[in-house]
Amino acid sequence: MSDEPAQGSLVSLEALPTDVPWQRLDSRMIGAALTRMLVMVAPVAFAWVILGQRDSSSSWTFVALTAVAVVVPCFYMLRYVRFRYRITVTELQITSGLLVRRVRRVPLHRIRTVDITAKPILRLFSLAIVTIGTGQQVAAGDSGLQLDAVRAPIAASLRADLLAAAGKAAERTESMAAVAGTDCNLTKTSPPTVLRIRWAWMLYAIVGVWSVAAPTVIFGSVYQGMQFLGRSPDTYVGWYFSEYLDRVSWGLWLLTTGGCFVVVGVIGAAAVFVESWWNYTLVHEQGGRFVATRGLLTTRSFTVDQSRLRGVTVAEALTTRALRGARLVPILTGVSADQQNKDSGVLVPTTTRDIPVSLANTLLGETVLTADRLAPGWLHRHPPAALRRILFRYQAAAVVLAAGLVAAWWWWDWPISLVAIPVVAGALLVPAALGNYRGLGHRVADGYLFSRRGYFLRRFDAVQLRGVSGAAVRQSVLQRRLGLASVIATTASGEKAYYVVDVGIDAATELASALGGREFVS
Repeated sequence: MSDEPAQGSLVSLEALPTDVPWQRLDSRMIGAALTRMLVMVAPVAFAWVILGQRDSSSSWTFVALTAVAVVVPCFYMLRYVRFRYRITVTELQITSGLLVRRVRRVPLHRIRTVDITAKPILRLFSLAIVTIGTGQQVAAGDSGLQLDAVRAPIAASLRADLLAAAGKAAERTESMAAVAGTDCNLTKTSPPTVLRIRWAWMLYAIVGVWSVAAPTVIFGSVYQGMQFLGRSPDTYVGWYFSEYLDRVSWGLWLLTTGGCFVVVGVIGAAAVFVESWWNYTLVHEQGGRFVATRGLLTTRSFTVDQSRLRGVTVAEALTTRALRGARLVPILTGVSADQQNKDSGVLVPTTTRDIPVSLANTLLGETVLTADRLAPGWLHRHPPAALRRILFRYQAAAVVLAAGLVAAWWWWDWPISLVAIPVVAGALLVPAALGNYRGLGHRVADGYLFSRRGYFLRRFDAVQLRGVSGAAVRQSVLQRRLGLASVIATTASGEKAYYVVDVGIDAATELASALGGREFVS
């Protein structure tokens, strides 16, 4: 057995070497926490003190936020006192805890990535958060190894020191990110640039989910803000839905409503894209690391270590696919479930389709994706029974909606004309089902499992066979009647399970046997 300490192992402080001094977090994090809490309390305090909004709801909200504003800085004060770290010749050591003392020892050779994030208030205090990745899977809800927070130049120096000491480069690369003022720019040196921001990509953000989410968030925030300011939003809402509707035609009312929603959605989506991807740069550092840095208000860095890359996914939403766009998602080991779903864990935005293809090959270090492989015909087609299952699933949704509307007409006198909605939807879902079936396919070639599925959100997965730990075959009731099955390739990377849906029984058995073979286990 190895004598190396495991991450998070508990040891006695006396057992640690004493020749390297312990370092503390920066004391300014207490002021940053207090500022963050004051920003939260300020709107409620303004409404409660200045505007005299002292009803029970506002009063309790004000009291609760004030208590939080006092407790959180105290927590950071205790953290400053009890949190220490240091880098020895072989380990990163972190001690924390007040009542229960915890010592974590991470061998330097296990460190794979060091990412830096600085939100606006942290940047105001010239601070940053250092997140250290070891290649070990982190459970949801666990922040992993974080130094929250240190001075931005120290964060950059720590990143360079940890990566150099981890042996990921033959020599110290001077990749220190000197952060000027409050900025968190990690590219003072000039490693090869792989990709830079192109503002034409904003189009894909505008037609994406934020064009719908942004108006909802904005209108909801305005509604809540008016309540805090003592204005009744229901008065304006009632006027728009009653008096204004009485003065204009239905067509003009719908045009006005839709136009406002679209304009707000476009502006909101564009603003989110600019904030998230401002000054985006993807560079290739020595040691096989790809580092993406970006952000206007909140600066972010995300590192992809080539040694823990197990494939890629090319995702295309329906609107994105219509505009010949796609998004690349690397399949990585050692990335927490939380980080995979957070904005800070995104490597590249939705771009034109050629970018994910070329970038995937660059990341993997070999030609894996080509235009021919992404085109119909290269993957093995699935049997016609798969089309029948897709049609059943799509039409079942329309039938259920129609039954609900008929029940609403019968019991609550809803207009029977609403039944036209699922009828039209059912007709439109027929070509969608055909498109879904034409896209289905899979193939094992060149050490990869390739699979494609979906229509409204189509995805093309390329998973390295060396990263597949096993396979399973699953059948629903309808699949059993149609002679179909779905193969699930299990892996320790990315989403943990990658699906090949609606294949024939014989093909499913053969594929599962191949994926579960010992020669493919990583």
